[in-house]
Amino acid sequence: GREVVLAKKEFELLYMLASKPGRVFLRNEILSQIWGNEVIVGDRTIDVHIRKIRQKLGIDCITTVKGVGYKFDL
Repeated sequence: GREVVLAKKEFELLYMLASKPGRVFLRNEILSQIWGNEVIVGDRTIDVHIRKIRQKLGIDCITTVKGVGYKFDL
């Protein structure tokens, strides 16, 4: 394997998803756990971070559940 460098939020997001493979995490749940309720982030913030993780890993192990959230599948 090769080393992949992730930003802090990318790592936290990947760790959250990978900790429970197959479980769908709701967008609001991800926002509150990773960014916290006091931080205001844009609607596309999660999408951008997921895209960056997918690019860096080189594999598509994160599935988009349209209109709901994301899940980790390997």
